[in-house]
Amino acid sequence: MASAESTSSRNERLLISLLCVAAALRVFVFSAAFPFFSNIDEDLHFDLIMQYSDVQIPRSFDRLKEETLNWIVPYASPEFLFSPERFPYQKFPAPLWKEPWSTVEREIAATRATWSSEYNFQSSQPPLYYALASAWWWIGKHLGLAGLQSLYWIRFLNVPLVALMVWLAYVTARTIAPERMDLRIGVPLLVAFIPQNVFYAMNNDVLSPLCFGAVFLCTLHWLRTSAPSFSLGALTGLAVAATCLTKLSNLPLVAVVLAVIVARSIAIILRTPRTGLIALAALISCAAIPVGIWMLWIKFHFGDFTGSTAKISLLGWTRKPFGNWWRHPIFTPRGVWTFWSDLIGSFWRGEVSWHGRPLRWRGADGFYTVSSLLLFAAAAVGLQKQTGLSPFQRQAIGSAILIFLGGVVFLALLSIQFDFGNCINPSREHPYFTSGRLLSGNLIPFVVVYVYGVSWILRRINSALPLVVLGLVVVFMTTSEILVDRVVFLSEHNWFHR
Repeated sequence: MASAESTSSRNERLLISLLCVAAALRVFVFSAAFPFFSNIDEDLHFDLIMQYSDVQIPRSFDRLKEETLNWIVPYASPEFLFSPERFPYQKFPAPLWKEPWSTVEREIAATRATWSSEYNFQSSQPPLYYALASAWWWIGKHLGLAGLQSLYWIRFLNVPLVALMVWLAYVTARTIAPERMDLRIGVPLLVAFIPQNVFYAMNNDVLSPLCFGAVFLCTLHWLRTSAPSFSLGALTGLAVAATCLTKLSNLPLVAVVLAVIVARSIAIILRTPRTGLIALAALISCAAIPVGIWMLWIKFHFGDFTGSTAKISLLGWTRKPFGNWWRHPIFTPRGVWTFWSDLIGSFWRGEVSWHGRPLRWRGADGFYTVSSLLLFAAAAVGLQKQTGLSPFQRQAIGSAILIFLGGVVFLALLSIQFDFGNCINPSREHPYFTSGRLLSGNLIPFVVVYVYGVSWILRRINSALPLVVLGLVVVFMTTSEILVDRVVFLSEHNWFHR
């Protein structure tokens, strides 16, 4: 019996390892297929990586650095924002880096003039991703990589990050329900194949699922134990610090988690004051010190603790009077649906454009939007029914629901309080924060709820049916991603045509 269980456990680990490899290969192939620099501010993130590689932390919202332009000008592709009709013979020009300098000197000068006027409004973003990416770039240079290969090497940092994310999803699902194969396998399966194209570019969003996933896993251990250790408190604090120092949009997720942990800590402190207080003090110390230092830096150089005031001014936004918040279209049935469908669609498949249009298939977006809504509702009903779940499991899945809803509510609040002026996205015509990558830290908790919703609906029919359905979902996601993104493989600017 023990031998059979050991064999089953080894087979399961092998399967999860294969999922990690599959996710890594998928990210590698698509990252190599997309040219530079994508419309999700990849040029701005690269500019920050350049500055951190020179050990220069930004102190203001400046124009792109000259050294950054030396990379952007020859390697940037016009295919993201423009259609081929904009060019002679309705064809994109050959990449500048493939042409002799003497024949494209005029084009290089014009391109440089265009890019040099751009301000980097991401300069106040926290430093963790940029420090990590600059260290990774340093490794690539010492491996002999240069030119376009060096740029793609930075992107390929996403490959090990995604593999680690899949393994973390497995550990999280196993922590919640070690006895349920549908969750143990279904959660990492969905994470491995989610077609979010933010993972195919340089940006700090790619680190959020891993960092906040670690926070969520630590939270599960707080919910499960009656005597949290000092090490658990310290690890949770460090994970919280890493999450906050990765992306400012992670703050609402952290706030929900801290509320859950504090509520749990109060119950523990009432029984064992010393144990609970020591663990909570370790959490607060390990989180507050690094985050506090960074916020003081931002306050000194950018004027407030998040740098948002100067950024809002740079983008041309203005704050609306409180009374005008409630006139926003989001308070209508159509507005709610517009916000939800646009947000969830971009959360699943990303926001990269090609030839000036989003890379998407409306049929897939409709599936993501409707299935997410129905399965979250099913998960909430399943928690109320308390069918087959322990108190810990109900708390874990309930916390995951609250975390995702916290992120959605935060973006809704951002949507209603600003006049977006001449900004393109969000805009006065479409005044919604629907950038799904801002919720990327939510990925593992979201998938936990999604898979549990599928399981709750189908397990009473057949215990194996949830995994079958999730497998079909993966086939649908992968097929739609290939159909939508196949056009980028033809680009002369990408890694395959170097």
